[in-house]
Amino acid sequence: MTGTTPAIEITGLRKSFGDNEVLKGIDLAVHNGEVVCVIGPSGSGKSTLLRTVNRLEEPSGGSLRIEGEDILDPDCDIDAVRTRIGMVFQQFNLFPHLDVMGNLTIAQRRVLKRGKQEATEVARAMLERVGLADRGDAYPAQLSGGQQQRVAIARALSMNPDMMLFDEPTSALDPELVGEVLDVMKLLAAEGMTMMVVTHEMGFAREVGDRLVFMDDGLIVEEGIPAEVLASPQHARTQAFLSKVL
Repeated sequence: MTGTTPAIEITGLRKSFGDNEVLKGIDLAVHNGEVVCVIGPSGSGKSTLLRTVNRLEEPSGGSLRIEGEDILDPDCDIDAVRTRIGMVFQQFNLFPHLDVMGNLTIAQRRVLKRGKQEATEVARAMLERVGLADRGDAYPAQLSGGQQQRVAIARALSMNPDMMLFDEPTSALDPELVGEVLDVMKLLAAEGMTMMVVTHEMGFAREVGDRLVFMDDGLIVEEGIPAEVLASPQHARTQAFLSKVL
């Protein structure tokens, strides 16, 4: 991977909310085709880190590059950058008044300026990819949580992103629905999608992740190959956290 521009390059990243410093100088690079899983206790800064990558949260300091482009530069067209970054949230954030097809085509048409036919064709292909080809006419309220999250993934994929950010995508789901969402994410990883995943699913991190990052109190405390970090964490804080969740 040396010599290639990282998909995401984070250097000295800081974020404060008032007097509360949530990110305290994060250095992290995510390379093309890599799946980086971020774990850690609640309040450690994981979701804030993810949300700063596409500037849903404005950093307080440091630098942030997407595919080599400085996205903190005042001249950066952040909306154009965001079209390259798919984001899937803990809550599904679907438009309740639109059917599934409407949810998948609205941003394609408004942001990418695709015509109705092209947007519909892309949406159908993405629904098939997540195993929901027959639910295009359904409304979010008619779907299970797992189906809604798979629609949210399909909506992100409809924008043809270069990378995907997942912010605890299964934490709002009933346990029996978690697997169907993780299966879609495993498929994306197998296809070579660059992914940054904040998760509590240690099995997914071990099986799919190329790298595991443990955060605590706004810092990256430990990182490495997932199986190695999970089996023999080196840092006392990682050991204490994993002893409670594994």
